[in-house]
Amino acid sequence: MTPPDSTAPRRDNQSPLRRQVQRLRAAVYAQPDPTANPDLLAELSLAEGALRAEEAAAGPVPTDAPAAVAPAGRMLGPNSTQLKVEPTLNMHPVPTAIYPLLDPDTDPLLTVAVSNLSLNAGVKRVCVRAWIEGLSAECVRTVELPRGAKAPVVLKLLPLLFPERVRLVTEVQRATLHLRVDDLDGKPESHDTFPLVLLARTSGFNAAADPATGLSKDLTHYYGSWVTPYAEPVQALLRVAAGFAPAGQLLGYLRGGGGRVRDQVAAVYRALKEHGVAYVHSVTDYGAPRGTVTQRTRLPREALDRKSANCIDGAVLFASLLEGASLNAALLLVPGHALAGWEAADGSGEWRFVETTMVGTDDFDAACASGQRQYEKNREMYPESLRLHPLAALRDRGIWPME
Repeated sequence: MTPPDSTAPRRDNQSPLRRQVQRLRAAVYAQPDPTANPDLLAELSLAEGALRAEEAAAGPVPTDAPAAVAPAGRMLGPNSTQLKVEPTLNMHPVPTAIYPLLDPDTDPLLTVAVSNLSLNAGVKRVCVRAWIEGLSAECVRTVELPRGAKAPVVLKLLPLLFPERVRLVTEVQRATLHLRVDDLDGKPESHDTFPLVLLARTSGFNAAADPATGLSKDLTHYYGSWVTPYAEPVQALLRVAAGFAPAGQLLGYLRGGGGRVRDQVAAVYRALKEHGVAYVHSVTDYGAPRGTVTQRTRLPREALDRKSANCIDGAVLFASLLEGASLNAALLLVPGHALAGWEAADGSGEWRFVETTMVGTDDFDAACASGQRQYEKNREMYPESLRLHPLAALRDRGIWPME
């Protein structure tokens, strides 16, 4: 089960009304078929409405304290070099899972404003370097600064993380960010360090507060990074699924039309059932800042290894298998829940959905019926909160598998 509605601002998680909604959602989605108890669904709907009203009355989520500004340079400094350096740290803490997907122009880890204060000397050439100790390459920018410029030159820095090292960030941990500024005339300006908190690599993001408005910004599309079709355990299970498919083959959309597509999806479902994957409600995460909605999300290889998954784990696992079989897969996120989907025929725009939490308890037809009912219900009742993310569209946006 995913955290509360990603489109709503996050409030105090100790609010009695929020706790009531969380308990009801857990009760609804722990059932083999979440639509089977209309009374419980009605109670959940009333509680969610009351929570939305409470949050609307409270207004936008206040932003956190302003971004941290580094202390003055510890080497020569502006009095000697006539350079003014003003660094600003923009991430508190660092979202390790989605960090490699961020654009430095819009989401830099660090911004550095550099000014030439000299009124007599000419142009100054400056080299700015930033790196996370033991975890990243250096990010290097070299600029020329005219004297007496009214506005500083602002550099946006996002040091590249080493994939093999960031894979080891499995829990919240601290790190050190270095910033060094050198006047290329031979005068080192400053070398400062910043303490960082790194979230676990498997911390999934539903929403974060926009610092400009305090309102919630949807981040559910980043779950596409957890869809990892080329992970070896996923490929191994696809081989098992092929044995359950017509003619012992997973053909994707080649030959056979929509009927064979559904048969292939059913084969994937059966392979997961035979593997023994069971639903386990586990979403607890640590270290996220106020205004950010996260949950710990297992990677597909982890879910297969432990034979357990909550709804988002199951959705990204199922989508990984479908994408690995060359089927057009999608993630569907609705308030408090996640499902997997596939396109009935290539390019048709007709999507079908499966309730992955039923793998351990029900057959494929029942899971599909439940998934489709939930899609229709949420499209009717909560259209503004429904998030359908076709994997092909996410890949086009640069949201690639994290492994």
